[in-house]
Amino acid sequence: MLRIPWFAGGVVSHSMGQQSRGAPTRFRPLPEVALTLLLLLLPLLASAYRVKGATAAGTDAAQEAPGHSHHGPYHSHGGVLQKMRALQRLKAVEWEMRMQPLEELLERYKARHNACVNAKKLPGKYLVVRFEDKDAGIGNQLPSVVSGLLLALMMDRCLFVEFPFFNKFFDHELDFSWKRHAKRLLAHGHNATEPENIPERIPFGYVTIADVWMFKNMTAYFDKNYGVEMWKDLDWSAALLVNNPHHKDFIETYFPTRDIFAPLANFILRIKPKYDKKIKEFKHKNFKLFNIGMQIRRRKCNGDENELLCELRPTIESYCTVARHIQLMHGLHDNDVRFFLAADEPETYTQKAAQVIKILGADRVIFTDNGIAPSSSEKGVWNAADNPGTLESALQDMALMAHCNDLVMTVASSFGYVAAAWGGYSPVHMVYGKHTNSQNPYWYRSISSEPCYWQAKNMLRALDARAVNQFRSNPLWMQYTQCHNDWNTDEQSS
Repeated sequence: MLRIPWFAGGVVSHSMGQQSRGAPTRFRPLPEVALTLLLLLLPLLASAYRVKGATAAGTDAAQEAPGHSHHGPYHSHGGVLQKMRALQRLKAVEWEMRMQPLEELLERYKARHNACVNAKKLPGKYLVVRFEDKDAGIGNQLPSVVSGLLLALMMDRCLFVEFPFFNKFFDHELDFSWKRHAKRLLAHGHNATEPENIPERIPFGYVTIADVWMFKNMTAYFDKNYGVEMWKDLDWSAALLVNNPHHKDFIETYFPTRDIFAPLANFILRIKPKYDKKIKEFKHKNFKLFNIGMQIRRRKCNGDENELLCELRPTIESYCTVARHIQLMHGLHDNDVRFFLAADEPETYTQKAAQVIKILGADRVIFTDNGIAPSSSEKGVWNAADNPGTLESALQDMALMAHCNDLVMTVASSFGYVAAAWGGYSPVHMVYGKHTNSQNPYWYRSISSEPCYWQAKNMLRALDARAVNQFRSNPLWMQYTQCHNDWNTDEQSS
């Protein structure tokens, strides 16, 4: 609490070591020389107070924000720094809300998984997530891995992954490698490639996947199968499990806020030290008190005549305007903010970057590898779905966006919304269109950090009324639906 200095007159504070004796203490004029000297010293004292407060706030914020290594002194107003500290504490509380119910469950899972890996005889039942790098970009692949973890927890099975990108770039105290586990099973006399031992594949297709994931008791339905396989299920299928009445108690117990991706991703998506080192070094060198990600996707338009026309893409200026608005909303000084740019066109880092830099400032716009890294020629590593750069550069960009405090992203981009989901915050989506009426806004902000279920719109058209109502029984159904465009494909619905 601010206190009136003793030389300002009025009642003397008890904390100053003097007691008031009924009447207010009268003001006693200072000698003219002393008063002049005091007035000269006041700005210096105030400056010292601001720097001390900023440094303290910066230190606390760094301790409360996982991975944040930048320290003050900062340049923003003391009140702004207090707000940043409060936001960090709020984030820590939200994170505790997500993780606390899960701690015991994940500890039990670790024990079960280690028993599967170290068993002296045929181990417990398993679930394997399988696909190849060329099947999709990492924005679609990572949700599949996390969905697999949720399903394994729910079904009391051990999770294994056969996914080159995951095996190359992620590490864990638990051994999730399917190839190694298949060898262990073979040593126990179980050949997983023999027809009678091939794991049961979870059905895919709009109608069949909804029928199984939303209406079946997944544990009982697959109980007769020693192995179960999620094959090329490149979506956030957890969005369907949330609606399953058989697993309602499980969801309400362990995910009361329905934030599923962030806590489970924090458990399983642990980047190998050799790659994580580069990410941490970039953060240490470039990140400041508040960091705003800008994910600008210019490619993959004209693929859907209903929504993603190239001529209706959000302008580069609009991304910058919203990012700047976020900075002003928090009252942050220019020196305390950085704008991390992640894009899919080299031109965005050259010609268009000139526009970004002109609006936001050359010393405040940061990005990795001087833009997009060249395509990878490394054996066994793909960057699929017409995505530029290498898998390593894509992972760096996604991880750094996850570490930002906020994100301005391109609507319908799984790369952007999975980065935000990994970071556990709700991004701003920049919308395609002419923005001539209230039905076509420039942008919107999500309520939840949960990823999109990209095939939701097509699925809802294919389902019967019972299934549609079941999907819509979840308050997050619009969150899962509106963040991706309508592919309007002719794919069979069953």
